Amino acid sequence: MGFSWKSALAGTVFGALTAAGPWFQGLPFSSAALFSAGLFLTYASIGFLVGILPVWKNRMLSGGFWGLLYSLPGAIFTAVPYPLTPDAPAYYREFVGGGIRAVFLTLLFGTLAGVWSGWFRRSRV
Repeated sequence: MGFSWKSALAGTVFGALTAAGPWFQGLPFSSAALFSAGLFLTYASIGFLVGILPVWKNRMLSGGFWGLLYSLPGAIFTAVPYPLTPDAPAYYREFVGGGIRAVFLTLLFGTLAGVWSGWFRRSRV
């Protein structure tokens, strides 16, 4: 069992692609930079986890499992609404309002990052 650099790189690419989104939402520079950094680091770390943790016969399924499991605390955090200043951009309101949609999107993107990273991982069984 060894580390898979391909999985880590795939997670990093997935993170870079999702991190591009906030830059096109009309956010202030500092807000876009912080939100992009959070997305990038989250999905890149999923790629590293998929590269380190055990993989089963179906590498994409195991990657999706690790990505889903990693996203679970974030999904719980987004389920609870928290206050924003009235001048906060609409892009942030998608997740700070809480609810099932925010939970679903958080779990979905974590799972997708894991599946994508798992695609580049060799099966060990």
